[in-house]
Amino acid sequence: MNFLNVGPWELTVILIIAILLVGPKRMVEVARSIGRVTGQMRRLSGEFLGTIQTELDATGDEARQAMEGIAESGEESVAELQSTERDARQVLESVDEDRRQMTTSIRDELQAIERETRETMEDILGGVENIVRGEAVESKDAEDAEASEQ
Repeated sequence: MNFLNVGPWELTVILIIAILLVGPKRMVEVARSIGRVTGQMRRLSGEFLGTIQTELDATGDEARQAMEGIAESGEESVAELQSTERDARQVLESVDEDRRQMTTSIRDELQAIERETRETMEDILGGVENIVRGEAVESKDAEDAEASEQ
């Protein structure tokens, strides 16, 4: 037995010194007082440990309830996240469909503009060729007129 790091031999020495100091008659009274104090200490210790255990149990129950609440709210959060994910997917699909339609529309418009530009360029090229031929015709007419004057 080892109480407060005092072994049986040390306890024997302490008792012998106490008997020498107090005397054998008063030793009985001192032992009773020590017994009462020890009993009171044990009761206080038991009450203290009981109070701590009660508080620990209450805290454990509160923590358990909090964890259950978190689990329930977590399930609700997961359901909300899944709903949000579905909504986001629908929006993205709608945006993707709109993008495809816009791309097709822009492509069609660009092809129409390309055709119009090609036709306009052909008209301009034909006009330039006519002008060049006309100038060439006018130049020949001018040369013919100069040659006939000479």
